[in-house]
Amino acid sequence: MYRIFRDLRRFLKRARVYLRAIDGPGAAFCILDEIVGRETLRKIRIGRDEIWVRTNTPDVIVAVRGLYELEYKEIRCVNPRTIVDAGANIGTSSLYFARRYPEAKILAVEPETGNYDLLVKNIRDHHNIVAIKAAVWGNSDRRDIQRRDTGHWGYTVSETSTEAESTGQWVDCITIDSLIEEHGIERIDLLKMDIEGGEKDVFENSSSWIDAVDVMTVELHDRICMGCDRAFYLATKDFSTFEKHGEKVTAYRSGH
Repeated sequence: MYRIFRDLRRFLKRARVYLRAIDGPGAAFCILDEIVGRETLRKIRIGRDEIWVRTNTPDVIVAVRGLYELEYKEIRCVNPRTIVDAGANIGTSSLYFARRYPEAKILAVEPETGNYDLLVKNIRDHHNIVAIKAAVWGNSDRRDIQRRDTGHWGYTVSETSTEAESTGQWVDCITIDSLIEEHGIERIDLLKMDIEGGEKDVFENSSSWIDAVDVMTVELHDRICMGCDRAFYLATKDFSTFEKHGEKVTAYRSGH
């Protein structure tokens, strides 16, 4: 009985957020789809952005956090030229950065096929966003995408793979070095990273590129992969300022 009331409270809380954040009838459709347990592709409007989401999945929450609650609004980065969005999911963070920094080139990297397809659909009208189907990793490789119990926002690659958590999808793993080289980047003004534990391997192999990054905002997942926090703080030892907002840690070099 307690679980029923707990789940009902959570649903009612989400429903209130949807009604505040999503314009027009989209909020009602998202709520209805959750009630009947239906996953449907719908276009919803949040502020100035129209975005495709799969209802009754974490897509709607991701869209609300990124475009209504503005989870990256605390970042201090003046006139960035290059932004790397590692773990772009369906594109909400890239869309936010494109609105805030219209002159920046944004590389949106997403490994999972369903998320990537929606990412491409959602950034179609934003010519400064480049979608890249790959996983950011510490070295070039090809790995199995693993699923977690959090749905469409929990896909990852990891040091070890298990058959039980395999999606059956394999993806090319790329390094920050290779992104810099392939796209002719001089500096990464802003690196956003939310890759569900993969950041441990990335930061353990960061010595060749870390000096090219001025600001980075990262969601650390020590609860998924022990050692993520340690790898991040060792890699950013030369950064001068650290701020924590929600689940994100943002590191700034001196002068930023």
